[in-house]
Amino acid sequence: MAGLILEAVGLNYFYPGGVAALAGLDLAVERGRRLAVLGPNGAGKTTLLLHLNGTLRPSGGAVRLDGEVMGYSRAALTGWRKRVGLVLQEPDDQLFAATVAEDVSFGPLNLGLSEAEARQRVEAALDALGISDLAGRATHMLSFGQKKRVAIAGALAMEPEVLLLDEPLAGLDHQGAKRLLAALDALARAGTTLVFTTHDVDLAYGFAERVALFQNGAVIAQGEAGAVLSQRSGLAMCGLEPPLLLELGVKTREEALALVGRTKETAL
Repeated sequence: MAGLILEAVGLNYFYPGGVAALAGLDLAVERGRRLAVLGPNGAGKTTLLLHLNGTLRPSGGAVRLDGEVMGYSRAALTGWRKRVGLVLQEPDDQLFAATVAEDVSFGPLNLGLSEAEARQRVEAALDALGISDLAGRATHMLSFGQKKRVAIAGALAMEPEVLLLDEPLAGLDHQGAKRLLAALDALARAGTTLVFTTHDVDLAYGFAERVALFQNGAVIAQGEAGAVLSQRSGLAMCGLEPPLLLELGVKTREEALALVGRTKETAL
């Protein structure tokens, strides 16, 4: 398939005790597009993301970046994580420095950049997320939504080609979710490839361009968002319902067709 930047090929992974988390999973991520990995809670979506940036090593199968099978040496992992960033669901799992600026600068400094270069990246990342005013704020004084954006800024400061996000809107109120989606939309428009996990079909339909349905450790369907999310059987296998807007569109179309039919009958 042309235009792929990241692929999972036949991934298998077992939790301690032999419980299968990934079962021959295949996933294709197209460069510059937004992919939602959609499935119920507990299906293993987070485990998948941890494989896509090399945090976990599969029991079988491989991850490819630009068609190249990725290795797990220190050098390979460093290069891999520079290109594929990961933001966990809980921002406290990623924030550890005293201030926002210090936390966001950690990654760039570990790349060996000078302090001036790291500072430029920090400023650009904070500006992209709309949180430049938080640079000197203590991380433990932030709201949950602010912590989310700081965690994303930390990943963004590494200038990744692909940004993986685990349930990015979890725990956010309406306004916080709206601000974060606006920031992610700007990143996508600037060329960053986004892959995010969610169990929210309406979010997947409204924000993603492509959707992968995830169930029992495998992708059971993948394609354009509208086409995949109209497959009732696939959604039902994942315990999900079609998106509200898609349902309303179908209902409106059916009512319009019925009205046309009645009009024709009256005319006859």
